Amino acid sequence: MKLHTLFALSGVVCLFLSGCSTTSLAYYNTLKLALKDRTVSYTVEEIAASKADLMQIKAGGRDAASLALAYIDGEKYRWVSGDKVIFTMHHGIIVKTEGLDHDLYYTGNLQHNPLATNNVLPFNWKRKVDIASIGYGVPVDSSWRIEGEETREYLGFSVPVIKVIETVEFSEYTPFIDVGLSWENTYFLHKYSKELLASKQQFSPEGDVYDMVYLSRVVREMKTQGATQ
Repeated sequence: MKLHTLFALSGVVCLFLSGCSTTSLAYYNTLKLALKDRTVSYTVEEIAASKADLMQIKAGGRDAASLALAYIDGEKYRWVSGDKVIFTMHHGIIVKTEGLDHDLYYTGNLQHNPLATNNVLPFNWKRKVDIASIGYGVPVDSSWRIEGEETREYLGFSVPVIKVIETVEFSEYTPFIDVGLSWENTYFLHKYSKELLASKQQFSPEGDVYDMVYLSRVVREMKTQGATQ
């Protein structure tokens, strides 16, 4: 589930590294343009021409917003929004956030992330997380299953996908009386390439549900498959 193109460092990276090349600055300008309007919608042509990979994200009842891929660090992909919220994803799983009211600071045991495997989907994933207002080292258990195949529509394309369900349990949610809180996260992988195209996930019992569509991946997949609108 890796992208085939490694993008140049963006302006976000300039906050951490001293100096930016001309290429990086050009990429940053493209990034700013892509995120100028948080609720902007893109045509297929605009997505295909973008130097930065684009994602659409919708949280709770708020309008859909844009994210752009800012930096790749090994298997971690950092996506930034127009209001400077950063989502760090590990093979499509939100493992860290920056700029939210209640950030996810850390996710452990990433080597056993089921979406990081290329073969059989593991059935379970245990990890510990640090979440603002929730706690540090909070154990999380999740079970995984392949729900089946279906067709979904993205950007006017009918896309064959495999639907994967993750049932998440905060079995020791100690700061509050409730225990055993659980919910389902959903992931949609392209039927043939197994590329993650969309997901709906929540990382905290009190947090938003994030509905994400990888716009650039959808366009690339459809071009690869020779699909037309």
